[in-house]
Amino acid sequence: MKIFKRLLNYWWVFVLIVIFFYAFYIRTFNIVPDRLLSFDPIFQHRMTKYFIDWGHMPLWDELTYYVGRVMRAETAPVFMYYLTSISYFLFSNSGLSLMTIEAYTAAFYGGLIVFAAFLLGRGLSNKYGGLIAALLIGAAPQIIIRTFGSSYDNDQLVVFFIVLTIYLGIRAIRKKTIESICFAVAGFTAFMLTWWSFAYTFYILILILLGSIALDFIRKLIKKQGFFTSLIKSISEKKPELMVLGSIFLGLFITNLIVISIPNLDHFFEVWLFEPFKGLVLFVGAAERWIVNISIAELQPFSIFNIEGWFLATGRFITGNPLIDYFFFLSILISIFAGLYLNYKKRNFRNLAIVVTIFLIAIVTTFRGIRFTEFTTLLFLSLVGAGIGELIEFIKDKNFLKPLVVGFVIVLLLFVVDIGIAIGKQMGPDTNPNWDGAWDFLRTETPELSLIGTWWDPGHMITGLAERRVIGDGAHCLSPFCLYTINDRITDLGKIMATNDENESINLIRKYQGTSPKVYWIASDDLIGKFQWCQYFGTGCDARYDPSCPLYMQLGIESTSTDQAGNIVIRKYGSVHVYEGGNIPIPIFVQGINGAIFKEIIFYEDGIPKTLVIDDQQKEAIINTLKPLERQLNFRFVNQTIQLAVWVPQHRSYIVLIPDHQRNNVFTKMFFLEGQGLEHFKQVYRNEQVKIYEVI
Repeated sequence: MKIFKRLLNYWWVFVLIVIFFYAFYIRTFNIVPDRLLSFDPIFQHRMTKYFIDWGHMPLWDELTYYVGRVMRAETAPVFMYYLTSISYFLFSNSGLSLMTIEAYTAAFYGGLIVFAAFLLGRGLSNKYGGLIAALLIGAAPQIIIRTFGSSYDNDQLVVFFIVLTIYLGIRAIRKKTIESICFAVAGFTAFMLTWWSFAYTFYILILILLGSIALDFIRKLIKKQGFFTSLIKSISEKKPELMVLGSIFLGLFITNLIVISIPNLDHFFEVWLFEPFKGLVLFVGAAERWIVNISIAELQPFSIFNIEGWFLATGRFITGNPLIDYFFFLSILISIFAGLYLNYKKRNFRNLAIVVTIFLIAIVTTFRGIRFTEFTTLLFLSLVGAGIGELIEFIKDKNFLKPLVVGFVIVLLLFVVDIGIAIGKQMGPDTNPNWDGAWDFLRTETPELSLIGTWWDPGHMITGLAERRVIGDGAHCLSPFCLYTINDRITDLGKIMATNDENESINLIRKYQGTSPKVYWIASDDLIGKFQWCQYFGTGCDARYDPSCPLYMQLGIESTSTDQAGNIVIRKYGSVHVYEGGNIPIPIFVQGINGAIFKEIIFYEDGIPKTLVIDDQQKEAIINTLKPLERQLNFRFVNQTIQLAVWVPQHRSYIVLIPDHQRNNVFTKMFFLEGQGLEHFKQVYRNEQVKIYEVI
């Protein structure tokens, strides 16, 4: 009976374990054997495999940024590889592949976040606040979308260590003991091996201490102690806390010297003291200095008037029902401000300074861009948990408020659990047979040392799945550690596809060939929508502002019309209707009751693209042929030609309008014309989405 009572006192431990299993479970819903999410997870898989195969990290990666790049301490998160290799050796006899084990370990790392969230939430309030913070952060869609199982990336551990090191730093500042400082140093050291910008949370601790000094200063001013007297006293009273932060810094200096820099002492100050600080500050201030970031949607600026952006910044708890979504967002704000008020009411100014500073940091971080809302979610929801924890403590002796607060908390948590399950079911790896076929072709049908070129997006998949060299993959690479930087390469990659001069493309490709015996080039359908960036980076022509460089217009099918025999006669792609009643599909631009013919049609005949340039005589013949169908088509033909080419693919799921500005560039000839008009590119593989050319 005594044992039972003791266990009952630790009920929160069992609840926390349940929350962990819930967080782990919702991250495993759609794990598929032998598959990971594309892009960065494939790079992490390749590095993990290298470590498992060889027992150390590579000093030189000759596949990426061919002719390769130096692998420095900041290039890859080695801590994750160490942990995952342990999982691999434990479960390799189970028959699971490395990719499958990586997916489950990623889900496990995602589940671990709840323990750090509990510690921070409890540190800011009590065990109730800790549990609620754990559930909120464990189930937040904005966290799940980057920490689900198939997304084997360092986000899981980065999120875990952001929360953990904030907690350990605050704990050390409060306790001021050798033990607490050692734990903080250990946490930051592990974080240092996980993420290059690990100093992010150390800066947060500095700001928390400055916030505490500022609050003390304001309180002293209110008591009319004098400006300079108040300032000096506020700073001098924080000397022990300043000593704690200095001790943590010194400990990190020593651990970094031992773990990372001893093999490379000449770069010690550059590697640890200068580069992380400079890199973080420059990225926060101007992520666009790496031009690849300009094209990444989640790095775009955040507007204070964008309520959907605030939903993302506080966890993305979105159902699509405005009433529910606004209620939850309002609940978040109420919980945060309740925590602020109750800390003030209790005169707990030390905790109030921490909470206010974290709140302000979260707001400022949000403005940097949508990408950073993953971090702001952690900060905001930790404050929400702490606020609700304070509310629960506040109502313990207030019976009239208990039903209201308890009911509010239960409804809130049930909603969180449900939306976490729903978003977990939506996450999973990429499954695309067309791209799988392309990777398989490159891996099995091309020489081992071949170089593959395309836009930067598929770079990690080319090196990790096709196992071939690549010109660029989107990862940052500084000179002199790369022969050419990412800016150089992305500019050239865009120009190779956007230019009308095939010889210019060939010369740029040869610039990167090195000792590769063969070069292959990929033209893929995703670049139709992304061509704005290929053109902008490659030629400087910005379609967002310059009307002289229009883009492809990709129109998806919306509906079809059939004749009495069930044959499709019309396919509608928005304002473009494609008549299918003859041997050649005839696209017609429909505006109101008027229909006009396009000047050129690119269509397929027996799998080969054909072009039909419509002159006045042909236009008249087409209109005369189709005029009896005007009533059925519900528009009338006008004697006008739309000055665009229209590509009508065999699959008919979409069509593409091609402006004159893009009609003769290398990408158009590669993707829409299957290589027609090109002398130095020989098509060796194709499907609906991917066309591969051997450079000759």
